[in-house]
Amino acid sequence: MLQHPDPITRRAVRVLAMVGELHKRGHQKLRAMPFMSSSGHAWRCWIGPDTLFYRNHGAYLRDPGYSEEVQSTSPSARYTTGADHYFDWFDADHDDARTLADKFLARFTELARQGEGWSYAYAGWYQRLLGLAERGWMPVVIHDGPSCSLKNINLFDLRPADWKVSNEKEPSLPLPPSGKLQEDR
Repeated sequence: MLQHPDPITRRAVRVLAMVGELHKRGHQKLRAMPFMSSSGHAWRCWIGPDTLFYRNHGAYLRDPGYSEEVQSTSPSARYTTGADHYFDWFDADHDDARTLADKFLARFTELARQGEGWSYAYAGWYQRLLGLAERGWMPVVIHDGPSCSLKNINLFDLRPADWKVSNEKEPSLPLPPSGKLQEDR
């Protein structure tokens, strides 16, 4: 697999790969909501249990409220490319996805517990998302742009020029299976 030349994109893909590692370990009820900050300058990824994702949009996480002081006990974990460290962990800058998954399980114990279990449909869909991200197509559930859609996952083309193939069709990614949250978004 080719490594993306941009370190910020590599770190974002590594966070998505960490969720894939958690799925392999039996935490398939954990979901990810990748999105752009309101300024459009930072890519973010919130991770939470399927009980906080909506039935009518399985990639949209209800915002349960957040403060940095309670991140370790929060019902979601939050990553942003606008920060210098994964989840504000100062000892993870050079970790691979497996090591990040180890630390996630140790540091987000309640969230990890809520994410235990199998969801083959979501984990399969997530592998498609991860494969696209690894090829430079970054998933974005919501952003403040004209192409924002609530019917599929937006894919931002961050591929370097030498990764592009002529006449290549732009991939698409449908919404994931429904979450568990009953209320409408």
